[in-house]
Amino acid sequence: MEKSKFIKAYLNAKPLPLEDIMEARRLENSRSSKSAKVPFPGNIDNVIADTNPGKTQVRIYTPPGSGPFPVILYMHGGGFSIGSPETSDNLCRIVAKTANAVLISIDYALAPEHKFPYALEECYRVALWVIESDVALNVRTDQLIIAGDSAGGNLAAGICLLACERNDFTPTYQVLICPLLDLHTEHELKITEVQDILFPAETSHTFSTYYLQEPSEVSNPLVSPLLADNLSGLPPATIITAELDPLAAESIFYCKRLREAGITVTHRHYAGQVHDFVLFVKSLDEAKVAAEDIGHDLAGIVSQ
Repeated sequence: MEKSKFIKAYLNAKPLPLEDIMEARRLENSRSSKSAKVPFPGNIDNVIADTNPGKTQVRIYTPPGSGPFPVILYMHGGGFSIGSPETSDNLCRIVAKTANAVLISIDYALAPEHKFPYALEECYRVALWVIESDVALNVRTDQLIIAGDSAGGNLAAGICLLACERNDFTPTYQVLICPLLDLHTEHELKITEVQDILFPAETSHTFSTYYLQEPSEVSNPLVSPLLADNLSGLPPATIITAELDPLAAESIFYCKRLREAGITVTHRHYAGQVHDFVLFVKSLDEAKVAAEDIGHDLAGIVSQ
């Protein structure tokens, strides 16, 4: 689909009723499950990660071949409140195939039932489970990549910060796709008029209210990674931004801060694109190219 036609369809899509979060989830899951699927040459399995404490459902994409493979830990987007591995399924298929890596997509607990830091800590525990289960998963944990889109990009950045703080493991790389990195700055200060139409301030406020236990948490670097005092020691990154996304400016600033801290960053900015456009790999050529480029970045890193 041409970019202009995609934007028109994006604008015409009926917004989810976020005031009724259960119905919003139902509708989003229905839309995602009905999407045509990108072929994947390997195996896709839904399993339970037995973490301590608790259990978490994950979707594992394993490419063909003998392995052991690099491993990508992936967090889907959805404002911390909607979505599932189904939301990013096609994107994950392309990245896993192109990178020739096992990709583990986490079905983390959602807000408002589970507020910060529940999802972050749950995803961190899954990372520890991956490391403990490396033989069973046929993966190389010295090639552990942390990735996510939108709110999942926020969780990915948070996991990398926590890993530096706790020293439980060392991620090899991070991939942040249209990430939410600054909940501290009011949405109205981030947007142009066009961006507000595509990503309304009301939506941002609703997601923040659902996710946070109290408003002051916006200043916590694990909520707003852009506010972290020290970014040194973080893994190299690929960061994807889109011109019509109100989150682009904070992501571009994060690229700058990472580079100033001595971190290697591959930044790809897509003119005329909307927030999380990379998910639409079946209908938008540029999304498919972006997804493949991410996979190539990762394949290049793990082959070094």
